Amino acid sequence: MGIVGYDIRPSLARRTRTFLIHRVIKRVLQRVVYVSLGTVGLVSRISRSGQTLPPLTPATFAPKRILVIRTDLMGDVILSLPAVHAMRRAYPTAEIDMLVLPPNAGVVKHDPAIARILTYDPNIWRRPRAFLSSSSYRQFLGLLRDLRAARYDLCLSLAGDWASVFAFFSKARRRVGYRGEAYPFFMTDPVPGRRYRIRQHEVDYILGLANAAGGIVDEEQRAPVMAVSEAARAEVNALLAAHGVQEGDLLIAAHAGATNGMAKRWPIPYWATLADRLISELGAKVVLTGAASDKEITSAVAARMQQKPLDFAGKTTIPQLAALLARCDLVISGDSGPLHMAGAVGAPVVALHGPTDPALSGPAGKDATILRLGLWCSPCYDASLWAECRFFHPVCMKALMPSEVFMAARERLAQKRAERDQAAVTQQS
Repeated sequence: MGIVGYDIRPSLARRTRTFLIHRVIKRVLQRVVYVSLGTVGLVSRISRSGQTLPPLTPATFAPKRILVIRTDLMGDVILSLPAVHAMRRAYPTAEIDMLVLPPNAGVVKHDPAIARILTYDPNIWRRPRAFLSSSSYRQFLGLLRDLRAARYDLCLSLAGDWASVFAFFSKARRRVGYRGEAYPFFMTDPVPGRRYRIRQHEVDYILGLANAAGGIVDEEQRAPVMAVSEAARAEVNALLAAHGVQEGDLLIAAHAGATNGMAKRWPIPYWATLADRLISELGAKVVLTGAASDKEITSAVAARMQQKPLDFAGKTTIPQLAALLARCDLVISGDSGPLHMAGAVGAPVVALHGPTDPALSGPAGKDATILRLGLWCSPCYDASLWAECRFFHPVCMKALMPSEVFMAARERLAQKRAERDQAAVTQQS
C-alpha cells in the first residue's frame, strides 16, 4: 500500500520538508507577493476615486456578461453551483461564463446556466520550472487577454487569492469577492470576511457573495444541483451492462480517494472489508470510483477483497462519473469531490469525515448520513497551509470501523426503500 493512507510512517526528512515548505517558505513568499500586488491594487483604487457605483441589484444593475471564478478542486466547484444559479435567477438575460481548473470543466459542461467555460491551472506556478518556461507566461497572458476581450460587467471571485488576481486583471466593471481572500483593493465591491472566520457551510459562504452581487438566493434551492447529460447516462448504462450490471441490481459506489490530503482517506483494508460485506451480505454490485491517479488505491482495495468489485478508476470522464453516481443506490466516500457530486446528482450518500468539519464542507443536501467520531484533535484540516495530519497518524479516520459504516449503509438503503414504497402508495391513492 505504500504511503497511501499513512500505512507507513513518513520519514523524518519528508516531515521536515513538509513543515519547512508549508510553515516557513510558503508564508514568506505569500507575504512578498501580497505586498507587491497590494501596491498595484492601491494604485488602481486611487485611480477610481470619486466614482459612484450603482447598487448591485437587478433593479439598478443590468450586466450583459458575468464571470464566475472558482479555480479550486472539484468539490469546491460543485458547492459553488447554487451561487451560479442564484446569479442566473437575478440576471436571466446575462451571459454567465465560469473559469475553473481544466479537469473540472466537465463539472459545469452541461449546466444550462453557464454560457462559456474557461480553464486555467494557476497551480503550475508552484513548480519552479514554470518560471523558466515561456509557455507558462504565454498561457497566463493569453488567459488575461481573453478575459479582457470579453468586457465583463460583473465578476465574482469566489475563493482564494488567485481568483482575485484573475478578477482584477479581467478589468470587469464590478468585482465582488471577500476582502480577506483578495489582494488589497482588487475588488470594487469587497465583502467583509474570510473563509472559516465565520463558522458556516461552504455553500452558504459562497451564496453570501452571490447575494452581495444581487443574486436571488433561494433557501429551497440551496443544495447544489449538477446537470447530467443523457449521452453520459447512455454511456454509463452500456459500461455497466458490459460488466454484468443489470437494471434493478443494487449498485453501490465506493470512493476511497481524496485529492487534497491523505489524512482524509479511510484506510484501504477497511474499504476492502466493507466492500466484501456489501457484496456478500446485501448482494450489491460495488463499483470503485476514481480518476486514473486513484488507480493505485482502487487496485489495493480490490487486491485485499475476497469478492470481486468493479474497478472503474480512470474509466469514466467527469460527465460519465456524474451519470454513474446518479445511477447508484448509494455512494460511500470520504470528504471528496465525488462525495459532493453524488449529492448534486441526487444519490444517497454516506460521508466519512475525520480531519474536516462536515458543518463546513460536508454534504449540503438532506439525503446524506455523516459519520464522524469527533476526537479532541479534529477537525484539524487547513488546506491553505497544512493538508495532512499533524501527527501523521489520522486516528479520526482509522478508529471509524468498517462495521459502523456497513450498518450506516444498510440503514440508509432501508430508509430509501421505505421512502420509495411510501411514494408509491401515495401515488396510487
